[in-house]
Amino acid sequence: MSVEIVEVKDVLVNDSLFSLKDYILGSDAEPSCQISSFHSLGILYPVIVYRDNKKQLHLIDGVKRMQHAKLTQQKKISAMILPGTSPVTDIISLLICNKRHEIGSSIINKVQAVCFAISLNAPEAWILETLCLSFDFKPHSEFLRECERINNLPGEIKQFCHDKKTSFKQLVNFTHYPRDLLKTITGWKSELQLTASTLDEIASHINDYLRRDNKNIKGFLSEPEVQEIFESSLSPREKTEKFRRLLYLKKFPILNASNNRIEKAVRSINLPKEVRINWDRTLENKNMDINISVSDPLKWSGILQSLKSDEIKGAIVSILDEL
Repeated sequence: MSVEIVEVKDVLVNDSLFSLKDYILGSDAEPSCQISSFHSLGILYPVIVYRDNKKQLHLIDGVKRMQHAKLTQQKKISAMILPGTSPVTDIISLLICNKRHEIGSSIINKVQAVCFAISLNAPEAWILETLCLSFDFKPHSEFLRECERINNLPGEIKQFCHDKKTSFKQLVNFTHYPRDLLKTITGWKSELQLTASTLDEIASHINDYLRRDNKNIKGFLSEPEVQEIFESSLSPREKTEKFRRLLYLKKFPILNASNNRIEKAVRSINLPKEVRINWDRTLENKNMDINISVSDPLKWSGILQSLKSDEIKGAIVSILDEL
């Protein structure tokens, strides 16, 4: 390994074989103490570059130093040169070590670091036995293929997964949904309260509904019940719960039909306003609740009398039969 003075313009940064810009997620707004130290002290340490067989220089470490050199219009920079014979596993290990904090900040970043190693044709045995274990992954036969599918998720969903610290299992779940569906749902972040599990649930329900009824996402969004929710003035939490409920009913139309028949039976009887009939709309609990709210003692006898009517008795029997 040698240290040389090289032309700044000759060093590939974003186009470097070892650039992590398309793999590791983070915030570009994060302040860097290095930048301020460069202005006061200058660049103290050489950047690290790899010289390929065509004599092209690929930056390995020193993005901020290169940015400062270009910003201050420096023509040359001190660089530590790794020869083309350098093992790719050593270079990846160096990069992972230097970016340990950023990579360890989320599962998606760890997965994409694995994909970065795959893209450089690192030996699969080394990736599984060394790199994956250093990230606390327990790889199985399909693990690397799962990582590649996760890496192919839309950028919006990957950033969401980084921000929400999504688990590996949830990341794999997301790979089973259409890209346009995932991009659409992540676009609702300002309107709905989306956690990783809520997004997974919503994507699953919409996907099942669209496949069953041979519809597309555009047609789904044009449905009146969906438009009503998104155009409402409800809070994000209320809107999310109402939307989840709608999706549940659309996914399970038999439940929807049963609930509609029960609602029709309840509306058909002349209940006093003090009486409310409630039931589990998932139909998992085979019982109903009759709630009575009384503020005037004089009304009590009238309420009891109305509940004894044959009409109400018949409606209750039909509701319980439906349940």
